[in-house]
Amino acid sequence: MSAAHAYAPVVERAPERSRRPDRRASVSVVRGQGADAQARQSASALVFAAKVAACVVVVLAILGFVRVTLSSATVATALETQELTSQIDVARSEGSKLEVQQSSLANPTRVRIVASSLGMAAPASTSVIDLSGDVVVTDEAGNLSLSGSAAALAQG
Repeated sequence: MSAAHAYAPVVERAPERSRRPDRRASVSVVRGQGADAQARQSASALVFAAKVAACVVVVLAILGFVRVTLSSATVATALETQELTSQIDVARSEGSKLEVQQSSLANPTRVRIVASSLGMAAPASTSVIDLSGDVVVTDEAGNLSLSGSAAALAQG
């Protein structure tokens, strides 16, 4: 066996092919209807159903979480409102007590009785000081001058 045969033209090596008429073989694909195809089809449907069920479970879990969160926020707000309402009621009752106490303490008759029990008496005469004019005097540096204010008060 020589190497010349390996390098010979294709026609010389395979003369039977060159003698055949040029026909192409037709190939057609037929889908299988066997047990394997049915198993794949049912498995595909089962996987799809599992994916749908998983999506439904995730959506329901998210909705449940949102519902619990909103319920919790509602309860917290209701408790805070109740606490504020009770604080408002306490402040109103204390305000009413203080108004009653102020009116009883400011009663002129009560003030005279307490003043006389402390040894105080009504003055024999009263005088009024008019402070409408400003008697405060400042020096050149802008500081208050007590002696200048006293002098201005004596003059005016």
